[in-house]
Amino acid sequence: MQGQTPHRIENIVIVGGGTAGWLAAAYLNQALNRGAQPACRITLVESSDIPTIGVGEATIPTLLNTFQFLDISESDWMVKCGATFKLGIKFVNWLDGSTGDEFWHPFGLAPVTANTSIPLSHFWLKKRLKGQGEPFATSCSAAVRLCKNKKSPRFSSDPPYIGHADYAYHLDAGRLAAYLKERTKARGISHVVDHVLDVRLDEQRFIRQLITANHGPIEGDLFIDCSGFRGLLINQALGEPFTSYADSLLCDRAVAVSMPYSHDDPYDEKRGGINPYTTATALGSGWAWHTPLVGRSGNGYVYAGSFISPEEAEKEFKQYLGEKAVGIEAKHLTMRVGKTQRSWVSNCVSIGLAGGFIEPLESTGIYLIEAGLKNLVRNFPDKRFQPATINAYNHLMTRQYEEIRDFIVMHYCLTQRDDTPFWQANKADLALPQSLQHKLEQWYVMWPNNPLRVDEVFTDFNHMCILAGMNRLPQQSLPILDYYDDNEADLLFSKVRTRAKILQKRLPAHSDDLKRLRLKTLLATSTNWFAQQASA
Repeated sequence: MQGQTPHRIENIVIVGGGTAGWLAAAYLNQALNRGAQPACRITLVESSDIPTIGVGEATIPTLLNTFQFLDISESDWMVKCGATFKLGIKFVNWLDGSTGDEFWHPFGLAPVTANTSIPLSHFWLKKRLKGQGEPFATSCSAAVRLCKNKKSPRFSSDPPYIGHADYAYHLDAGRLAAYLKERTKARGISHVVDHVLDVRLDEQRFIRQLITANHGPIEGDLFIDCSGFRGLLINQALGEPFTSYADSLLCDRAVAVSMPYSHDDPYDEKRGGINPYTTATALGSGWAWHTPLVGRSGNGYVYAGSFISPEEAEKEFKQYLGEKAVGIEAKHLTMRVGKTQRSWVSNCVSIGLAGGFIEPLESTGIYLIEAGLKNLVRNFPDKRFQPATINAYNHLMTRQYEEIRDFIVMHYCLTQRDDTPFWQANKADLALPQSLQHKLEQWYVMWPNNPLRVDEVFTDFNHMCILAGMNRLPQQSLPILDYYDDNEADLLFSKVRTRAKILQKRLPAHSDDLKRLRLKTLLATSTNWFAQQASA
């Protein structure tokens, strides 16, 4: 191949399957093997007796770009993975647990005024400090109205991955892993089903071989650790320490149940339809997620094991779910919350749970897999594994983990709840990261007006949604607003309301759009089958 160097990575070995492993295989194959002949051999090794975690069923909008990069049909994967659209998150009982305690965190950004180039969120704050205005997210985003009315973000005529509101997905993580597995194997990835018995290092503490039970030694130039919480390569073989976030994030366990819908046809809008949003409801020792899929809903209780036992947590959770949860088996999980100190050590990069985990309150589990892979491709090494390249990657990943950690901690530390020991501890005993303390101090004085930063997970608007929802408003609005006429902002508020009403009227029901996707995929499958029969 023209332009090759003697130091080029030629053999990548991925340890572990699941969403992390198969997404890594698909992403690296797409990035590296663009020509007719593969430039890099990719092997995925997974054990048949190690189950995947499969809890993370909600995502953020970055997944659209990832799947477009992988050239995956949106309708095809959504139907095969039982996916639904997600326009944001509804938070219930996080502020004080009183009746009506809820707020919204929609995707997207606040619109910007034409003449001042200042986001509408700042004009909302100016009004709110005077006792005026609707709730924050409703005022600044049409998505809240679409969520409440269970609307799809897309028309049937829209191109794939394009919507009239920013969106992500709810998905069945197990089915997604299987989908990526089938698709990636068809594109030449080598798949080894075997148990890794040992990891051999050379004198420089680089991984040289995996010793497997039935396939003998497997060699590679670059190793990707997707072995989950075990950290088989990065933690066990290379000895990289794990940095716990337990002093800031108290929840370290989860109990999950999968429940079929109570009616026969989940697409039947007349029977309630399917929510285009995730719900996060605060409970006694943590919070419960509800992720609506096609055919079933994913439900779980993320809780702090130091405040409640697994048996007590399951009992509380099923009482919250009601009669529909009676007799359904629950799955208990222990979570390793924090991150591996360095995500990349020697010739090993940790992706997914091996690299770290932060509770799924803002649906960042799959995002961190995406970020790890994108940053790896941007900083892709050769066999010399230059320290500067590795350090750059580790800096990026640490920054992203810490940003997400801070954002999640912010949900807890601003609560006014003190009805249980768990919530009392979140108010009084959390070790707030210094980076979050600094940010909260700044934002308590005045909300910043910053442009979107590169590789930023959560924008100013995202933070404002939580701060406004938790009633943590600053002392003043931007002083520059005193020099501007409020009429332009009032007109923009009116445009947001008008646009929301128009979209609510014209966009299809979420359930109806999912039915359309299913029929479209079935038609395409049938057409392909008849074409194959005709050419046979």
